[in-house]
Amino acid sequence: MKLGDRAPWIIRTYAGFGDAEATNARFRQNLDKGQRGLSVAFDLPTQNGYDSDHTMAAGEVGGTGVAVCSIADMEALFAGIDLASINTSMTINATAPWHFALYLVLAERRGVPWTALRGTTQNDLMKEFVARGTYVFDPDTSLRLSTDLIAFATEHAPQWNPMNACGYHYMESGASPVEEVGMAMGNAMLVLDAIRPKLTPEGFADVVRRMSFFINSGIELVQEVAKVRAYSKLWRLIAAEEYGITDAVFRAGCQVRSLTLTAQSPEVNIVRIAYEALPVVLSASARVGALQLPGFREALSLPDEAEQTLALRTQQVLMYETDLAAHGDIFEGSFVIERLTSEILDGARSLATSLRQLGYGPAISRVTEALTGGLLRWKTAVERGDVVQVGVNAFRAPVDLIRGAANAPRGEAPDPEAHLIRLRNHRAFRDHGAVASALLELDAAFRSGESVMPATLALARAGGTTGEWTRCIEATVGGRYAASLGVEGAAQIALDVPKAPRRLRVVLGKSGLDGHVNAVTLIAVALARSGMEVIYTGIKQPPEALVEAAIQEDADIIGISSLSGAHLHIARATIELLRARGAGDIPVVMGGILPDEDLPRLRELGVAATFTPGRESMADIVNTLVALAPPRSTEAPKSVG
Repeated sequence: MKLGDRAPWIIRTYAGFGDAEATNARFRQNLDKGQRGLSVAFDLPTQNGYDSDHTMAAGEVGGTGVAVCSIADMEALFAGIDLASINTSMTINATAPWHFALYLVLAERRGVPWTALRGTTQNDLMKEFVARGTYVFDPDTSLRLSTDLIAFATEHAPQWNPMNACGYHYMESGASPVEEVGMAMGNAMLVLDAIRPKLTPEGFADVVRRMSFFINSGIELVQEVAKVRAYSKLWRLIAAEEYGITDAVFRAGCQVRSLTLTAQSPEVNIVRIAYEALPVVLSASARVGALQLPGFREALSLPDEAEQTLALRTQQVLMYETDLAAHGDIFEGSFVIERLTSEILDGARSLATSLRQLGYGPAISRVTEALTGGLLRWKTAVERGDVVQVGVNAFRAPVDLIRGAANAPRGEAPDPEAHLIRLRNHRAFRDHGAVASALLELDAAFRSGESVMPATLALARAGGTTGEWTRCIEATVGGRYAASLGVEGAAQIALDVPKAPRRLRVVLGKSGLDGHVNAVTLIAVALARSGMEVIYTGIKQPPEALVEAAIQEDADIIGISSLSGAHLHIARATIELLRARGAGDIPVVMGGILPDEDLPRLRELGVAATFTPGRESMADIVNTLVALAPPRSTEAPKSVG
């Protein structure tokens, strides 16, 4: 394929780190290297609807993405980038209406018509409830906000994809190919059913045509090719048979599977990523429209510039050096592929139909239980060696090919001070009356059942902030929503863990704003199966809540999961609070994405044990907690102040 030929898909890398200026520099570097689409990673306070100076944002600003609190940040984020010439994907969900409004206002200020904007707001809350955890509002409110954005974007920004129905996160959380496709399609139908009464037949037809998907691609090449083809065929069938739209096209973006990427022998991940990119571009009739590849050290940290460049070059080799883009559908008529495609399609359609019949809220519970079971089966299979992972449970000799680069220093944590100064200045010099008026308009629109988008745009133009938009809606729905862990259906799954010598009480929670619950789910089931009592405090728990729960429940151990990069802040605050409350003898253990260089610092702070992905089995974790638990006195529980 010649360089001047039309690219068969959009090449993206997922980028966002520190403040808007740093991320803008990375965007422009990637565009200079041949990338034609941008994929914005927002930091966790932004995704969870907090301004960067909120107490819940401490230690997390700019850590896993870029902080965007206002139009000032959005302007800096896209400085020097022509909005009319790029395709921008925004991984934003709970606050999607707000951040889409900021993007629209930015285009407005630059004189770019909304009709010229191309890109995607992820705007899929079901997968947040069951897998990723950056929900803010209850399911009904979340669905309403999502559909408001979809209806508005379809009318006013017709080239924009207002929602990605995400199969990706289901597969990351234990779904089979049938479940990934079925859950994504079921979610899409539930959203379409909810929005249909709000629109004219013509408007609804446009919404169906603009529905897009974000899918996963795993290492099982033949199975994954069949899965993508099943996605494409099933969506066209659903659009035609359920909604009467016969010209719908399967429109999808993809990131390859992160769950297969290992902390051990990270160089092997380079090979995995390249293989996993193949299934979604090989089949011409089911090729994705945009592809983003992770850094090969994703199991350890966010990708640096060199890792992002390698991910970009991997796609460029596929696109320009291989001939896969030069042919039609090479799998047409393949007995093996067609049989597998039909099997996945039939099973997925049955599952999607059953979820649709349940309704949005009950479907969330059903999906959560199914994913818990799948995740446990996968983890158990890896630990037993039934599933081979090169470098983890087989062929463990290190590669040492690029060990120096792989272990290079990752740099200091981002300093949010410049961003916080911009936020303070923005608040100080905006029109406060206009902000107050826009907030009243937003409140009235939400309470009356009208679309929130016009009022959201008014707030963005007035200079409102992410936190203000979120709090306004929070106030009308009674606060933030807390979902259950969803382990009720896991009792039937075999799990080989040792029995605890006594009924230890473990307070288990996720601190920080990351909401991925896969690891917490596995640990909660393993500890309960060992005979321990698990007191689950939930996700996004501040250290104060964990300490209070441990004291109130007379806990033997506190277990904290942290994936957001705020682990040092969380550990320090938790241990200081325990000591201040006279409960410093309760051991604290931490698990998650904990860089090797930070492990000694965590021990110095007083963390009794640390667990990182792939290094300990569930049985190892149970044994460690048993060994750490202080002996119980027969006397009354200790009194703490």
